[in-house]
Amino acid sequence: MRISIPVSAFVAAIVGFGGTLAIVIAAAKAVGATQVETASWVTAICLAMAIESLWLSWRTRMPVIAAW
Repeated sequence: MRISIPVSAFVAAIVGFGGTLAIVIAAAKAVGATQVETASWVTAICLAMAIESLWLSWRTRMPVIAAW
């Protein structure tokens, strides 16, 4: 396997996560959330994505990654 394939996947994941993370943090600041509340928001979103990915993968019998 060429090295460019996993590197491209890694870059796409970081950019996708980082972009959405910035939006969540901006929203938390807009409503006056504390750092603990903001961390809770991010954790909840990540857990929801993980559960959704597991469910979709189990249901379709193929690897599926949920996006946020």
